Amino acid sequence: MYKKPLEITCYTAGAGAFGVFFRWLQVQLAFDENGLNEKSFFNVLVPLLIVASALLFRHFVEQMRMRHIGVPDDFCHALYNPGKLFTILRWAAGLVMIAGAALLLLSSEADPNAKLIHTLCVIAALSGLAFPLVLGQANYDSFGHESLVRVGATLPVVLFAFWLVLSYVQNSLNSVPWSFAVEMLAIICAMLGFFRASGYAYHVPDGYKALFSTMLGAAACIMALADTRYMGMQLIFIAAAGMLLLYVWIFVRNLEKLKEKKIDGPEVDEGGFEKVN
Repeated sequence: MYKKPLEITCYTAGAGAFGVFFRWLQVQLAFDENGLNEKSFFNVLVPLLIVASALLFRHFVEQMRMRHIGVPDDFCHALYNPGKLFTILRWAAGLVMIAGAALLLLSSEADPNAKLIHTLCVIAALSGLAFPLVLGQANYDSFGHESLVRVGATLPVVLFAFWLVLSYVQNSLNSVPWSFAVEMLAIICAMLGFFRASGYAYHVPDGYKALFSTMLGAAACIMALADTRYMGMQLIFIAAAGMLLLYVWIFVRNLEKLKEKKIDGPEVDEGGFEKVN
């Protein structure tokens, strides 16, 4: 059975590491002293790396599909994460996000968009608190407290949807797309990753899409760390990357052989008469 959580998680983190390195080189070499983007090989290399990462993740998912293995549809089976290690990791990711929200709240008082940023801080803190509780609920024999779990699983989606609006407001007058394109891409990918993961709480799972989206979201969040922003926002990105990597680890850990669907033959119209033997 295709269970390689460490390998797949390392590939995902590695793609993000290459991404943050080349994005950092682009920021250092492809922008002049006025912050204007110049012609550079990195303006081509960075998008190519993003596409290559997506194709790599798709390759992993297609391999699983061909071997008829996938993430279980049940919430508790798909997200089962027992033991002290998982407990430490999920709480660490949540606490980093809460710390990022607190630091951002303290450092953005003078920002022109302070009210929007403060709202983002509140959603981020709630998301950080909810994340370990949502994953902890998957370790029970049955899926309980469904309404609360759904709210907790949806909070990160709301967080990045709101952050996308904030990023648009902050860059509405910015005429250099390359200065904010990677951040927006990371926000969108993270939002989609958490959205697909939350499908298990709503009983509408799609294991292959969830795995692909969480891998791409984690790599994109790591890549976005090369840009300059509030340290609190950087911590939120780091926490989100950790959460999505943890989802990847758990999904791959819980892969199972899928049952082949039986295809029933077409119904035969007997003209209203039962067949007499």
